[in-house]
Amino acid sequence: MPSHDGLHRPPEGDPSVYPPLDPRRAAALREQLGLTHGQVAWAISAFLAEPLHPVTLLAWEQAAEVPTGRQIKALAAALWCSPAELLGEPATLVQCRTLLGVTVEHVAAEVGMTRDRYADAERRNRWRGSARQTQALLGTLSPPPACFVAACGRTGQLRVLLREAVTGWWPNYVHPVTKIVPVAQTEVQRALEQLHLTYQRIDNHGEAGADAEAVEQEALAFLDRIEEHLWDRLRDQGA
Repeated sequence: MPSHDGLHRPPEGDPSVYPPLDPRRAAALREQLGLTHGQVAWAISAFLAEPLHPVTLLAWEQAAEVPTGRQIKALAAALWCSPAELLGEPATLVQCRTLLGVTVEHVAAEVGMTRDRYADAERRNRWRGSARQTQALLGTLSPPPACFVAACGRTGQLRVLLREAVTGWWPNYVHPVTKIVPVAQTEVQRALEQLHLTYQRIDNHGEAGADAEAVEQEALAFLDRIEEHLWDRLRDQGA
C-alpha cells in the first residue's frame, strides 16, 4: 500500500519485489569499509532489533541465501549506502517500480492505464500496452532491455533472431532485433556484429584442427545463452 507520503512501501519480508541482491557488490562494499562479517552482522542486528549471525551474511555474499527487503535495508544501513547500491538489475516490472519507490497509481497514470489494468500487468509481468503507452512505460520505469523483452513475452522470438544472426548474415537482423529490444539501432548493430564475430571464431576452431566435438559443444553452449550474451554486450556498451 502507498504510505502518507505517496511512496510505495513493498512488503518488508518479500524479496521478490526487490531486484536481487548483488553478492559481489555487497562483499566489495564491506571490504572497502574494512569491516568483518561479524561487525556488519552486529550492525544489522542493531538495525533489525533481532540477532543476525555472521554466517547468514556470508551466505548472502555467496548467493546461498536471499535476504528479505527489511534485511536489505539493514545491510545498506550497516554499509553506509543506499539499498540500490547493493542490488542487481531488476528483472520484473514490479522490481523496476520498487527500485524507483513509486506507486502503482503513479505508473498507471503516467502510462495512461487504469490502476487495475496496470496492476494486473505487474502481477503477471506481461506488458500489452499500445505504442504510446509503451513509450510512456519506458520513460517512467526505464526497465533494462532484458526485463522489458521478458515482460513483453518476446524472449523466445528474440532468441531465434539472434541465433540466425550470429550463424548467418547479421546485418539483416539489426532492424528486427531493434523492434524488440528498446535500445538505439546503432547499439544493436554493434552488439550483433560482436556476437557474430565471437560465434564465427568458435565455429572456425574446427578448421584449425581442434577436436570437432569440443568445438560443436562450445558453439551450442554459446547459442543456448545467446540472449544473455546480447544483454552482456549492451551493458558493456552502456545501452
